[in-house]
Amino acid sequence: MQPKLNRDAVSGLLLALIGAAATYRAFDYGIGSAARMGSGYFPLLIGGALVLLGAVIGIGGLRASATPIHIPWRELTLIALSVASFALIISRFGLFPALAVSGVLACLADRDIGLRRTIGVVLFSCLLVWLVFVIGLNSPAALIKV
Repeated sequence: MQPKLNRDAVSGLLLALIGAAATYRAFDYGIGSAARMGSGYFPLLIGGALVLLGAVIGIGGLRASATPIHIPWRELTLIALSVASFALIISRFGLFPALAVSGVLACLADRDIGLRRTIGVVLFSCLLVWLVFVIGLNSPAALIKV
């Protein structure tokens, strides 16, 4: 009998792999005990929970009927580019330009978001970041680098 792959089976496998990686990395931080928790105790618990959740979802997916998996490559690529562009732009040009480019790329991933809404997303995110980090936390964030 050949395994039937569908969205739930693949999602369960990915969750289990992420949980296993988190569990593995948790041992680098020192686990401790329930009475005296180390810095790796919580990541160990979360990783273990992800492994269990992924196993339950994956096994349920293998029992269901097989449906072809459609991967939205355009959206996946644009969201990944949005995150990567933020990481590359923030150190060289500042927070606002990084938010602007990242926001535009993320909005391009949704075909229903127009230019007016994209501008709104960028302006709102810049305003929110300014209020939280500069006003609220008094952080010396470089908003725009020249």
